[in-house]
Amino acid sequence: MSRTATPEAPHVESLQEDFERAAEAAGGVAELRLAVAAKPVRIRFAGARAAEALRPAFAHLETREDEPPALTLHVWDSGTPRAEANAAGASYYYEQDGVRALHQPASDVFSVLTAEADTGWFWMPDANGLPYWDYTAPFRHLLSWWLDAQGLRQVHGGAVGTGDGGVLLVGPGGSGKSTTALSTLPDQRLRYAGDDYVAVGSGGAPAVHSLYSSGKVHPDDLHRLPHLEPALADGTRPDEKAVFYVEQAFPGRSIAGFPLRAIVVPRVTDRRAARALPGTRAEVLAALAPSTIFQLHPPARDALAWMAGLVRAVPTFVLELGSDVETIPPELLRILER
Repeated sequence: MSRTATPEAPHVESLQEDFERAAEAAGGVAELRLAVAAKPVRIRFAGARAAEALRPAFAHLETREDEPPALTLHVWDSGTPRAEANAAGASYYYEQDGVRALHQPASDVFSVLTAEADTGWFWMPDANGLPYWDYTAPFRHLLSWWLDAQGLRQVHGGAVGTGDGGVLLVGPGGSGKSTTALSTLPDQRLRYAGDDYVAVGSGGAPAVHSLYSSGKVHPDDLHRLPHLEPALADGTRPDEKAVFYVEQAFPGRSIAGFPLRAIVVPRVTDRRAARALPGTRAEVLAALAPSTIFQLHPPARDALAWMAGLVRAVPTFVLELGSDVETIPPELLRILER
């Protein structure tokens, strides 16, 4: 990520005018009302096309309540396909003159949030042409900035649990977070809060808050999770993970949040059955911090200290994964019973 002192700040008035013009051209505004971390969020899409492309990721958080929003996002596109996106490359961040702004050249999306963290804008070239890492986790950076202002943090991790409590699953890509989270979907005793990004509140009673109902799995791993094959949302695009939406494929299996009871580091082994072992705070922090910090633009200034405090606040475990994924949910339940 690069911080850039651009010569001119984004003008929110111009952004709003651009959105209104796009909405008029698209036939009006399609509005989505959500409860994110128990706070009202309103997303205003310029036209139904953009809403249809990004709405499924938030289906489990939709609400009919009409409270004044804590955050309003204005979202539009130009309907212009672009060259295939590449996840690599710099992102350009600006913070000055009452706004925070981020341009991600890899997918050419543009995010802006007011300093009050109550109004944001998100532009993309083509709502139906976003790479999977964007359409499965829409507005990730805007939500991260807003969550910071609410005293919460977005972390790179999955989470599953019950209304009484659950676990945060942490580790770098390929560590087994998604496999662990997705293995619980056939088990009625656990519910799904995410496989890649969730919000966490610390303090005296740490809690997890779901952000997205999307799930992603590498095509090579589908044979280990056969219950997912009928659920794939878009088939599998070349060079992309297989994507599905939990609330569509497994109605009622998502959960908006729960008290955090433990942090778990999945670890791939050559065992057959999964096995939970006590984990040190150092190894759990090492699994949580780097990917969380590197994937946020920018991370909160106290991000590392905050995560260290979170790791000290709850029990920590290593979950050795085996070839039999059906043994994962019972082991997670045993962790929650300790």
